[in-house]
Amino acid sequence: MTPPETVSVEPGEPFTLPRETPRVGAREPEPTGTIVASSTELRMDAEATSNIARAARIHPRRVTEVVPGADLRRDEEGRIRIKIVFYGPSLSGKTTALRWLFANVRSLGKGRIVEIGDELGRTTYFDFIPVSAGERVVFDVFTVAGQRRHATQRINVLRGVDGLIFMADSAPEQMNENLASIQELRIALGTDRMATLPIVVALNKRDLPNAMPVDRMLQMLDLHGYPAFTTIATEGKNLLRMMQRMLRDAIVFKIGI
Repeated sequence: MTPPETVSVEPGEPFTLPRETPRVGAREPEPTGTIVASSTELRMDAEATSNIARAARIHPRRVTEVVPGADLRRDEEGRIRIKIVFYGPSLSGKTTALRWLFANVRSLGKGRIVEIGDELGRTTYFDFIPVSAGERVVFDVFTVAGQRRHATQRINVLRGVDGLIFMADSAPEQMNENLASIQELRIALGTDRMATLPIVVALNKRDLPNAMPVDRMLQMLDLHGYPAFTTIATEGKNLLRMMQRMLRDAIVFKIGI
């Protein structure tokens, strides 16, 4: 597999968008000595998840929501606010990715990063950072708690989402957690939102010696067709390219430019 090239950003360097989606998905040998979970072994309470989504007021899309420029949120300064959410299982690297982007991408205006975690540093509700792209647009970037017991908090953060980054863990033993997370997401958002919302996939922890093959992960998670990036959040590998694609798609989806 040839992963997307990394992008380094020096202080003062302009924020530019990638010209094309990195190509991933080439065949790799299966890791040895591991047990890969399957979706048939996964128990998901679809009714409970649907009830949480209804309580969070995540409704089927209105027509205005899919028309660029027709459903914009603005703050008191007249800036357009676009909500981006990192979603995925616990310890898949969501907060690590957000921290790296906060520390290393100096060409974007950033507010204060807010983290709500437990004594082990794991997110218990959400992490949040506002990111300014010029004077007109602010991206409100969230990560969610990945532990299954935090489903209510996690789904509440999805309300009003304009773009989503699904971060999966490449460890074979974490495949059931990946499957639980993507199934929960599909139930909570519903078919219409999953089909129209800008979604980018990050296959994280690619430095693991037994990392699952990319094509196998995308197949099991049923995520072929989405822009996919192989990432190492602890090193920042491919995080900028992933975020650039997400911000570009969200702007096109919401504003149409």
